[in-house]
Amino acid sequence: MKYYENFLKDYLDVDLLSELKSIKNWKDFNRNNSHMKEYYEEGQWLNKLRCHLHSKSFIQWIEKETEIEGLVVDPFGTGEGVSLMQSGDSLDPHIDFNWNDRIKMYRAVNLLIYLGSCQGGEFITWDEKMEKSSSYVPEHNSAILFLHSETNAHAVKPVMSGKRYTVRQFYYRSEATCENPHQSLYWYNPETKMPTNS
Repeated sequence: MKYYENFLKDYLDVDLLSELKSIKNWKDFNRNNSHMKEYYEEGQWLNKLRCHLHSKSFIQWIEKETEIEGLVVDPFGTGEGVSLMQSGDSLDPHIDFNWNDRIKMYRAVNLLIYLGSCQGGEFITWDEKMEKSSSYVPEHNSAILFLHSETNAHAVKPVMSGKRYTVRQFYYRSEATCENPHQSLYWYNPETKMPTNS
């Protein structure tokens, strides 16, 4: 788990927060004792952020931070989007989905970007025995980067006041391996039998 302050640059956090505050058509998310609002549509600044998070340079940064190579994004953003949590909202301990059936890949890394300000709403993680926990207070323009886990649950404590917006971005990888990896094979000229393009 890594925590970053002043995550978005060039006033993108200010423009994005203004856009998020103007959204009217939030959808309610209710599951067990959890509640928040979600938004999956597009917007000028959301699109700019999405392009940044999907860029080659940013994915390379994610790979460096996590020491995981070969990460990719789902261009359709399955399960991604923005959440809004305000007074009384919380998320019970849970394990995230691990498989994206649209791109047939495993979820490997989660990035959460926080905007706005609130009291409460701490992000909590536990170990596999649900004994030890870590707590992160969401500050405006901060971010959390963490690996997907099938054993370590996380949750959000109740928001007491204010509004907390969270942009969710996931990165994926394939667990399958190729038995005989190679570059493109060119047998264009049967007489020379050029084996590869390397």
